[in-house]
Amino acid sequence: MKLKKLMMSLTVVLLIVSLNMSKTGAQTMNPLDGVKNYQVYYGHPTETILKDMQNYDLVIIEPLHYTKAQVEQIKARGTKVLGYISVMEVATWNTGLMSKLQSGDFFTRNGQRVHYSEWDSYLTNIASPHFQGLLLTEIQNQVIAKGIDGVFMDTVGDIDNEHLNNPTVLKQQRDGLVNFLKQARARYGDIAMVQNWGFDTLETSTAQYVDGIMWESFNADTIKSDAWSQNMIKKLQAVDASHSVKTLTISTRQSADSHKLAKDSGFIHFHEADAYVNWNAGLVTRTADTTPATKPAETTTPKPVETTTPKPAETTTPKPAETTAPKPVETTAPKPVETTAPKPAETTTPKPVETTTTKPVTETATTPVAQPTTAPTKPTTSTKEQTSSKTESTQKTKAELKQEKKEKKKAKKHAKKHAVKHETSKHHHAAKGKMCEKVKHKTTGFLNFFKF
Repeated sequence: MKLKKLMMSLTVVLLIVSLNMSKTGAQTMNPLDGVKNYQVYYGHPTETILKDMQNYDLVIIEPLHYTKAQVEQIKARGTKVLGYISVMEVATWNTGLMSKLQSGDFFTRNGQRVHYSEWDSYLTNIASPHFQGLLLTEIQNQVIAKGIDGVFMDTVGDIDNEHLNNPTVLKQQRDGLVNFLKQARARYGDIAMVQNWGFDTLETSTAQYVDGIMWESFNADTIKSDAWSQNMIKKLQAVDASHSVKTLTISTRQSADSHKLAKDSGFIHFHEADAYVNWNAGLVTRTADTTPATKPAETTTPKPVETTTPKPAETTTPKPAETTAPKPVETTAPKPVETTAPKPAETTTPKPVETTTTKPVTETATTPVAQPTTAPTKPTTSTKEQTSSKTESTQKTKAELKQEKKEKKKAKKHAKKHAVKHETSKHHHAAKGKMCEKVKHKTTGFLNFFKF
């Protein structure tokens, strides 16, 4: 009898220890350990991009755009993958999620929902058990089911931004977030969990449950001269020492200096001068590779193959068939379709949201647009190549190319706007940590993103 009681007591102790070890014990088992480089990409994948992603230790993606097989391809050489979710906001165009929200899932102030007109989004109430359940289901459907290693939780910084002056509400929201994180740990075990901003919330509440935190607008010229930033670097280093929470930083300018500052601070850095829907190809060779000598060969070899092989194949087959009759038809009919059909569809939903706040930042908008159009613009060089582009045009130009153009413009505007907002505020914690809520989701497909 005594032996039985002893065994039961030991079992309880081991259970408690294992629960605590799920994150606090991750001081020795953080899934971000060994990550030296990463990239954030919310666009649609191509075969070339999927292969290039294998050169990074970590990539953060929009899981809606990926199949389980594509995720497995990214992870084939050890790359870790995080999938995006928004925790503290929901946008009105997100009809799938909006239709499932109850009144208590919105945060209200003086009886009114908190609305961000620039994004047409609403502040959510993370203390709502119903809303927590929706987020947990989203993780199951878009992250766990696809074999993604963990979640990147955007808009966590809204807790500090919105509730810092109301201690009662601040505690309520932080407790709600902690409860959500505990449930995620209980259901999904040791998945990687990274929050965007919310430095005070990290220090007071979430450090023992998350594996990382992201710091956007980590630009050396600002960080070096800002007392708040210097103090925050020390705080994040202390949190890492006590709870093993890695800091991921992103700069939008001064790439070399910002990267050095991040490295000297013990942070993991990524430079994104344009937008999160631009894949920066070939920038990195895997640092965690056991056989680094073979890796550069894999980054250099596949790329020429991707660009040279498929294009001739598509150019040679349709040419003879299309040269005799369909040529005049294809130049007169499909082209107006491309300008008339997609444009109204994309103008009605995303544009009202983005044009109100992101206009000041169009200075580099042409840069991201140039990248995706390199493949499709080739047909304009000759009349023969026009025919091969039609098959790609109908699939890519109408549905994806124009969409990607718009996404890139929006992404760039948001990234620049966020940087300006970050630096014009007296204290950096006043800047919102919303890296992509307004960038990557402006696609027709995203309306199905939260349809469980």
